[in-house]
Amino acid sequence: MSRRMSPGDAVWYLGENRVNPMTISSIMWFDRPIDVELFRERFEERLLDRHPIMRQRIVPSRLPGLMPRWVDDRAFDLTRHISEDVLPDPGDQAVLQNWCSEERTIPLDRSRPMWHVSVLQGYRGEGSAIHVRIHHSIGDGLAMMALLVTIMDEYDPTTITLHDRSITDVVGGAIATGTQLLSKGAHLALHPSEAVELARDGAEMAEWAGRLLAPQLVERTVLQGQPDGSKRMAWDPDGFPLAEIKRTARANEATINDVLMTVMSGALHRYLEERQALVDDIAMMIPVNLRRPGAPLPRNLGNRIGLLPLRLPVRSEDPRERLHVLQQRMNELKQSPAPLVSRMLIVTTTMFTPVIERGIHRLNQLRSTGVLTNVPGPPLPLHIGGAELLGTIGWGGMTAHLNLSAAFVSVNGSIFSGLVTDAAITPDPELILDHLHAEYASVIERLGTG
Repeated sequence: MSRRMSPGDAVWYLGENRVNPMTISSIMWFDRPIDVELFRERFEERLLDRHPIMRQRIVPSRLPGLMPRWVDDRAFDLTRHISEDVLPDPGDQAVLQNWCSEERTIPLDRSRPMWHVSVLQGYRGEGSAIHVRIHHSIGDGLAMMALLVTIMDEYDPTTITLHDRSITDVVGGAIATGTQLLSKGAHLALHPSEAVELARDGAEMAEWAGRLLAPQLVERTVLQGQPDGSKRMAWDPDGFPLAEIKRTARANEATINDVLMTVMSGALHRYLEERQALVDDIAMMIPVNLRRPGAPLPRNLGNRIGLLPLRLPVRSEDPRERLHVLQQRMNELKQSPAPLVSRMLIVTTTMFTPVIERGIHRLNQLRSTGVLTNVPGPPLPLHIGGAELLGTIGWGGMTAHLNLSAAFVSVNGSIFSGLVTDAAITPDPELILDHLHAEYASVIERLGTG
């Protein structure tokens, strides 16, 4: 089976470069060892059989202007895509972060289907972790989260193996959970029908096209520079209580996302101030889900996102001031046709020559530092064969020479935070994470919980 890649997916394949592979990374950690054979069974039954794109490799077009093709990999071998290793002693958080950082640095093999899963035993003693890497051309981060949820079951201490429930019940429940997750959307959660309504004004569409192609220039910072491709990861394995953040958001007539963006802005304020490098704003790209609520994952997955520019007000020490500014800026984006226009521009630029496309990426890189996402994960306990999911975090790929990818992911009553940076520019993402923890405590205290 062979088919032409859509422009909305090809942009992630054609835009890849040596220093920034277009890889989505997702890390999950569990309270006990993962049965790798059971995991492979789940992966094959719930993902590979339902989404044939996972067995396909990419063949570039020999003719200019034509998109690459998806082609079945006749030599496909699941054991080459799902490996098992034991973490070196002491198997702690630092060891896992270093392992995953090294994997994130290595581009996926273009001669095979572009994804790989590492099952890592011995995390924090008797636990385990899974590092999933999938090329962005296969699908966006929100789709990847929904995919991974389908591998798991709702947690029940009496359920030890797959065979404790009928395969129909297990798969049906998992897919329902994944669909519910997709219906929540990304953190802006703008329904496409609303975007279409907003987009009827051609003048407004044209205005936003100009703003997205040439966003406002902001002062360059120490978080920008020339990457060398060596990636560094840092994330919090314990998380923040979601209920506490919800109470703070309600007490300030804000959203959970508003509060999280306020925390991230404060963390970057502390990091830059420490280096005597404060600026007014840091520009980040924000992914926006454009799927219809409740729509199931298509068999060929794909990308249905827009990318919007958001300036984080990092100058101010006052969380109330930062929250107010962020609410104003986010509301402007939510009430505009920007998500739809962004999607159109992503698809359209793929049709241009590589020189023009790379020029657009470089233009945006001058005005942006990286990508910031907030993804709602499953709100209930999940497990694989008795191993309970304790937390998860994930990041998408970045274009051109962008450096910083920051993420928040909510799972079962907790919100986990993490960062990926390029070591040539920011070799110490764990320091930003430390500042994020300190800023979280400050924001909760100063904004209150009602």
